[in-house]
Amino acid sequence: MSAPSAVAVAAAAILLGLPVVAAAAHLEGKHRAAVTADAAALAAADALTGWADGEPCALAAEVAAAAQADLRECEVNQGTGEARVRVTAGSAPVRAEAGARAGPLPPPNAGVSPGAEGWVWPAAVRAVSQGLHDGFAIDLAVPAGAQLLAPARGVVVFAGADGAGLPEACRVNPEWWRGPNFTVIVRHDRPDGVVFSSHNHVAPGSSAGLGIFPGVAVAAGQPLAAAGMSGCTSGPHSHFTLATTPSNAFPDLNPFDVLGTP
Repeated sequence: MSAPSAVAVAAAAILLGLPVVAAAAHLEGKHRAAVTADAAALAAADALTGWADGEPCALAAEVAAAAQADLRECEVNQGTGEARVRVTAGSAPVRAEAGARAGPLPPPNAGVSPGAEGWVWPAAVRAVSQGLHDGFAIDLAVPAGAQLLAPARGVVVFAGADGAGLPEACRVNPEWWRGPNFTVIVRHDRPDGVVFSSHNHVAPGSSAGLGIFPGVAVAAGQPLAAAGMSGCTSGPHSHFTLATTPSNAFPDLNPFDVLGTP
């Protein structure tokens, strides 16, 4: 191939690849904007309710700036404790905008009686199929389609596929792999600190069907998702965790300490 022909072919390949690169950058920008909006709204709500120091919208702006995004709108309601924000992320020509809300916390679910500390068993059936493992995780014994509940009032910080990939258990047992693991993570503000809970292997789309999205406030005992078999699992159940960080892997808190034993 002559040099001019090679240059022409290379140029054509670059031009053909540009739309793909642009689309990928746009998706990344949308994801970053959505995550940043969630974090900014939660920060504003924390300041509004006294859980964090600072002026709510100023704190939201700091969170956005730390993520290299811009806070475009911020509204807070002192009466209800609700915060709403909109942020933009990315740089021209690829910029994305997203909005989020946080708070207020609803009253406890009338159909559930929380314990002295406000905790409830996170499923209708009080049973486990596997005790402490992978840190302090437990497996809730629930059939496919059973409702998975919030263990205490809080705010949803994540709902969807966690992107963790193929775990070691499914490398050994590939027949257990069902595709991405879908999870719901909730932040619980407690007098002694923040605790995060998670349900895993949930049925894809079941959280959205219940109106569960990041920024949504939930009550103790409120349905978050339906039990399923997403991720790496040999059968339907919920891999349940409590942790001091918003992660669903290798939790550092023993759920039996606050939920009691089955």
